[in-house]
Amino acid sequence: MYDDLSTRTVASDSFYAADTLVAAAGVVAAFIGIWAVLHVAHPRRRLNYTVSHAPLVPDAAAGSLEVSHNGTALVDPHVVTVVLHNPGRRDIASSAFDRGEPIRVRLGVPYAKLLTTASHPSAAQAPPARVQGSELHIGPGRLGSGTTITYRVLVDSVPGHECRHSLLDVRVERTHAATPLAL
Repeated sequence: MYDDLSTRTVASDSFYAADTLVAAAGVVAAFIGIWAVLHVAHPRRRLNYTVSHAPLVPDAAAGSLEVSHNGTALVDPHVVTVVLHNPGRRDIASSAFDRGEPIRVRLGVPYAKLLTTASHPSAAQAPPARVQGSELHIGPGRLGSGTTITYRVLVDSVPGHECRHSLLDVRVERTHAATPLAL
């Protein structure tokens, strides 16, 4: 009888290491499975927005041209473009607007008038918008997956902006316009 203890120990160590490896792989697979289920059940919604502006009258013509809108003389008219884009895989439902509160884009100007609303794809319905004081109020309304909504607002003076929202489970991020706004 030949009894080699070192062979038995090596065989036992290999078996123990293999069990540990299988158990660790099982734990990792379980965590990945739980994460995937939670990710699908509770997807993170995103909304990107861009605010840009351009003067309505070029600098060269500013002194020789008068601009008014509905009888209100505008000293330094600008067009503000607010773009909302839902890049996510899921819609942002109108129920995501907490207590029905709209997205508010404060422009900080003495005069503001909503000019146009457009959506892409064109079949998408834009959430309703209105100007209240110097703020653009958007929604509540559904923002479909992959939808881009553009609002144009006429203002009198160079605008600033501040965006406030009460969207639930939606990450709202400001993005910057890639090119200057052309009118």
